[in-house]
Amino acid sequence: MLAAKTELKNAQKVKEYLLKKELIHPDFLLVKEFDFLYFPLAEKIKKIPLAEIINTKFSFPPKEKKPSFEEILKGKLTLQELEMLPKSQEIVGSILILEIPPELRKKEKMIADACLKLHPQIKTIVRKDHKHEGTYRTRKVVVLAGENTKETIHHESGVDIKVHLEKTYFSARSGNERLRIAKQVKKWEEVLVMFSGVGIYPLVIAKHSPVKHVNAIEINPFAHQYARENIELNHLADRITLYLGDVWKILPRLNQSFDRIVMPLPMTGEDFLHLALGASKKNAVIHLYQFLKEKEIPEKKKHLVERCKKLGFAVKILRVVKCGQFSPGVFRVCFDIKVT
Repeated sequence: MLAAKTELKNAQKVKEYLLKKELIHPDFLLVKEFDFLYFPLAEKIKKIPLAEIINTKFSFPPKEKKPSFEEILKGKLTLQELEMLPKSQEIVGSILILEIPPELRKKEKMIADACLKLHPQIKTIVRKDHKHEGTYRTRKVVVLAGENTKETIHHESGVDIKVHLEKTYFSARSGNERLRIAKQVKKWEEVLVMFSGVGIYPLVIAKHSPVKHVNAIEINPFAHQYARENIELNHLADRITLYLGDVWKILPRLNQSFDRIVMPLPMTGEDFLHLALGASKKNAVIHLYQFLKEKEIPEKKKHLVERCKKLGFAVKILRVVKCGQFSPGVFRVCFDIKVT
């Protein structure tokens, strides 16, 4: 079998090159022999930097093949039933959140057990019982398989977040968006995060930016307590200040203006826009989230500029970012608004 032979000292560089070019055979493990590593090749190639291409006299050990979801459920679910299941599921820490169509409720335990076999790193499988609702944007979940817990520690962008799926709001699918915001923050900035939940936005910002300080306001006492624990867990207490209470009451009491304000509340965030504008410094940036259909985005952009003007503030929309899908045809959209 064709292989790339390289000295141990060059192994990492050769591996990176082969991965980039997708040349490593997916069905076999590499072999170490004396001071050399042998990478099994998926196709013939003339040259590989720092490696010799040879035809080995030995066989490479095969990788252990994991069964697919379809294979595990073969004979238990029909093809039509398999098609009903969402292609991707949300994972929070060691908990996988299943979306089970009503037609498959009688087989949900079987599906959950299959998920545990498919994902060895997952300890608990739950089913969404309701959408996020209420003032605290929480939801009910039902444990279907694995450990009987609704609490876990989620890892995101070098940050550890302790969450409870029913007592707090948290979406793992917004991880890239949170990092996008953090990368924009400058050294001298005072940042405000409205509706800060378990503290994920403040923590990612504090971890990945030279921010001067982050202030965060959350009305849910359970989420606030988790945020306090998470700040200690990540050793960032010196860069973040948490406030428990209603934004309407807390923000005026702070008597402070900010360089950047994050408003991660898509359903009703616009209701707080004038409050954010009033707490903005000149040239501040507000990150306002909305749930919108694609065709609604241009009109909403014009509407926000006009609304700010009526409130006495001139603004410029720096960018509009689609940062997730809420439902078929409906996106989570962020408007990066500069107060001029």
